[in-house]
Formats: sequence, structure tokens, C-alpha cells
Amino acid sequence: MLFTEAQAQETRHFPDYYDAATWKPKLDSLREAIGQKVTYKNKKGIELATLIALSYYPLLQDKKIRIVIKDQKGAPVEASFSMWNFFKSKKGKIYIIIIEEGSFLEQLPLNKQVSALSHEMAHFVQYYNKGYLGTLTTLVGWTFSKKARRRFEKGADLIAIDHNLGPQLLDFAFYTSDAEIKAYMKAQGYDN
Repeated sequence: MLFTEAQAQETRHFPDYYDAATWKPKLDSLREAIGQKVTYKNKKGIELATLIALSYYPLLQDKKIRIVIKDQKGAPVEASFSMWNFFKSKKGKIYIIIIEEGSFLEQLPLNKQVSALSHEMAHFVQYYNKGYLGTLTTLVGWTFSKKARRRFEKGADLIAIDHNLGPQLLDFAFYTSDAEIKAYMKAQGYDN
């Protein structure tokens, strides 16, 4: 299930749906293959979805990723990063996904959790590709412009689709409609 970035773009034969009964027995092998740099604060059953989503992002598999479930106000799940990232090399950056404790995300079926987490990981790809100034500019735009925020969020969905997660986004996406997802997948040559 590990792929180079080029293979991730070429290979289109991934499961259309992840169910816990089938994938829970594979948790140990996923953990061993790609989970060494993932840490959890208050794990609560989100590890399997995290590792499945991460398996689609070869670029992120050697990055430090922290999953934090905590009592917070705001979005039920959001991508963040260590403020020290602005001073670290690309290799040393720490990416964080914050999940609101008790939110609906914890109650979703595995496939929808994979979709939500893959969207958040797509933001990490955006941050990685933009560098320091690009990320700072994007965050300012995201804060003050609904149009910039929507473009940024839809961009994350497209990145997730580019990493073969279109079927999961069809099951659960906030920012891009099913019709937009299907049209983009068709334009990119997906079998579905």
C-alpha cells in the first residue's frame, strides 16, 4: 500500500469503500509500514483511519504528524502545524490534525473518517508546496476572505482526489459537491 508520488498518480485501483471489519486486522501492518512518525494525543479509535488516509500520501509518510483529540471550540477537525515550522526545514516540520473531542467525526464510519482525514492531510501538501511565505499569505487570505477560504478548501479536495481518494470524498465531503468530484475524477481519467 506504499506508493511513490508518481505511482499514486498512476494507480487508480484502490478500495472504493473502507469498512472497519475488513481493515481493523490490517492496523498492525499499517502501523509498522507508515505509522512510525505519527503520534497521538488521546487516540480514541482514530488511528486506523489516520493510517489509511496517510497511505495515500507518499510525500507525508516520512513527516512528523500529530493527531490531537481535545475539547475545543470550532471546527470538528482541522489541519494545523507547529508554529516552529516557520523556522524548520521541510524535513523537520510537524503537521497536526486537531479533532474536537466528542464531535461527530469520532462517530463516523471508517470510510468517512478516511475522507475527512485525507482532506486535512491534503492541507499539509498545500503547506508543504507553498513554503513559508506562501503558507503565511494563504492563512491571511483564509482568515479574511470567504472566497479565498473556499478556494483553499476545494483545492484540498482536489489534492485528495489526485491521490485516489475520490470515492471516499463522494461518501463524505464538505466543500465540493458530488457532481464536481465526479466531473474532476472523469477529467483525470478515473475508472469510476
